[in-house]
This record gives sequence, structure tokens and C-alpha cells, in this order.
Amino acid sequence: MRASAVLKSAGIALAAALMSVQAHAGTTAYATSNVNLRAGPSTSYPTVTVVPAGASLVNNGCLADYSWCDVSYANYRGWLAARYIQIVYQNQRQTLSPAIAFTAGVAITAFSQSYWNNYYRGYPWYNTWGRYPPYYPPHPYYPPPGWRAPPGWGGPPPGWRAPPGYRPPWGVPRPVYRQPPPPHYPPVGRPGYRPPPPYYHGGPPPGYHRPPTEFHGGHRGGRW
Repeated sequence: MRASAVLKSAGIALAAALMSVQAHAGTTAYATSNVNLRAGPSTSYPTVTVVPAGASLVNNGCLADYSWCDVSYANYRGWLAARYIQIVYQNQRQTLSPAIAFTAGVAITAFSQSYWNNYYRGYPWYNTWGRYPPYYPPHPYYPPPGWRAPPGWGGPPPGWRAPPGYRPPWGVPRPVYRQPPPPHYPPVGRPGYRPPPPYYHGGPPPGYHRPPTEFHGGHRGGRW
């Protein structure tokens, strides 16, 4: 009896710990307008519910290109386009652009049929998985050339993976453009001499012919 009580209390503590980890796994976010929460990262997937403008969300992570994010709202779970999400960055709410998401360390996640099976079993469209186009993970977001990590930056977001051979563009000096020298023309009479291209110095260009003119009733008219 005593052992079962100990196991029960240990189970409760473990569940509480797991719930605490899950609660801290995401980041607080906000919806910028009334927007459909989708069952997948595309407008072709069915609507789970409508998220009202200003609603508080939990962002569980975004796709590798930060186009769509997996969010929790009330008792719902689904996907929102990142352009309808704001996070607190540099002490103010900012739209979740790829640059802000990467710098802020928003975690990377993916979409799969197991996600569908975990969260949508009770919905009327649960058995319609095969109707939607195949999902292909997007390419990871690359910071632009010249990007500099802000103070205190902790590195790439969790789950961000660069392809083999990828070299970060930031910190690498940009090549200096130098204007090519003018072409060299050998002196007149030397082998390989070619006259330089003609330049226009005013007046009619070479080969120009004045168009024919006609006189009609004392008025001069041109035909082009």
C-alpha cells in the first residue's frame, strides 16, 4: 500500500515536471488579426478554429524558413502563417519575420502525419489526410550577407540545421570591386592592330542619310 502511494506521488511529480517543460518549450506570441488556425502549414488544410486579433498564443516552433508556425491557442493546436504572428523582441512586439525569428532564437519544427494523428483524431476531416498535397520540408533560412549577431546572441535556433558545406556569410569580408583596365590597342602598323570603336562627337553618325522630303502646297513635310 505504501509502495503504491509512493509510485502514485512520483507519477504525479513526473507529470507536473513534464507539463512544466512543455509550458516552457514555446514562446509567447500574439495574433495580429482574425486569422484561421490551420491543420497544416498551408491554406489548403482545413480550419481548426479562428484566432481573434490580439489573442495570446504559445509558439511551439516554426518551419525552417519561418513561413508557418505551430502554435497553441486555448485548447487548440495548429498552424498560423508567420506574418500574422508577433513576438516580443527588443522589448516591443514585432511581426515574426525570418530575420527576427532567427535572431530571437525561435525553435525549428516540422509537420508530419504523426502531428496530424496526435492532434486531430476527433475532427470530422481527420481521415482526409490523403487528399492534401505531399508535405516537403522547406530549405532553412540563411541570414543575409553582412549579418551580425546582436549582443548576447546564443547561436542558431534549436533545430536549425545548415546543409553540408554551408559557410555562414556573416563575418566574411565582401570582395572589393575594381574597375577593369581599358582595352589595350597595339600601335598602328603592328600585328593585331584593330582600330578602337568609334565614339560619337556630335553631328550625324557615320552612314546617316537624310530622309526624303516632299513639298505639298508650299509646306515642307518629312516622311520617316
